[in-house]
Amino acid sequence: MVEEMIGLGQYREALEFLEDRDDENVRYLRLVCLFGLGEFQAGLEEAKAAKMLASQSYYDVLGYYIGFLKECELYEEAVNTLVEELSMPYIPYEYESRLNDLYDEILLLKQEANVVYEHKQRIISDQELELYLEKGLSEEVAMLALEQLSSSNIRRFLPMVKTFLKNPNHPSLEKSLLLEILKEQEVDEYLEIHKRGHLIETNPLYLESVVESLVYESVGGLLEKVIEPENPSLFAMCIEFLEFYLYDWYPMLEVIEDYEALAAAIHYYVAMLSGIEEDDEDLCYRYGAEYAAFKKMHECVESFQ
Repeated sequence: MVEEMIGLGQYREALEFLEDRDDENVRYLRLVCLFGLGEFQAGLEEAKAAKMLASQSYYDVLGYYIGFLKECELYEEAVNTLVEELSMPYIPYEYESRLNDLYDEILLLKQEANVVYEHKQRIISDQELELYLEKGLSEEVAMLALEQLSSSNIRRFLPMVKTFLKNPNHPSLEKSLLLEILKEQEVDEYLEIHKRGHLIETNPLYLESVVESLVYESVGGLLEKVIEPENPSLFAMCIEFLEFYLYDWYPMLEVIEDYEALAAAIHYYVAMLSGIEEDDEDLCYRYGAEYAAFKKMHECVESFQ
């Protein structure tokens, strides 16, 4: 009866009769149904277990296991499994031919997927990267350009990077991300950067990252002590905001000296955005911040967005 249901494509109905997973044939027929229903992720999980337990139905189960891997686009795992199986000293002829066909098919799919991935990685041309560095682009395109620069040899664009960093009209955050790329690629050269009305000179090779900085660790520690025990979600949002805020200042983090006032200001601002009422004087007390310094820092934090 179950086989008739499957033959008619009534997979959902058939599954209701296939509950005894200690039975090898039941495990196999469940894979047939799940594949027919297009439930590939669930089928893959069951196929993994069924493959380990299979004896008489091993190669039939293996075929579905490979099929599920293919549909989930796990081509690398599928190819590795097929290589392992095809290296066995004996495979029944009717299955060996099918496994070889699957190997050829999935290897081709894997190669096509790699080509698509490489194309996406190069979605912005060198000319467009040069245009971005020369004139700046929308935030969305800028992030794509920066991502591509991080996987390219940024030294090829260094003259334009220098111009970008010195231009007071380009976004501060994008300059910070450029500096990080220069640091990651170990560019050992002093560069001028215009940020927040200041023109400074810095060598990216010797810069510490934002999350390694004293201000990040100190302010983060204060936020953790005050918020984390009571509201872990608010603490996570405050830490995220802190990192974003410091990136805007990077690499001039040493100008931020009042850690207590900054911690209190971030707590107050992020809580306000989350609809949580906080008493500003009470926050100053909890963080040990001077009220006047807190008010000044809160203005900076509030104007940041």
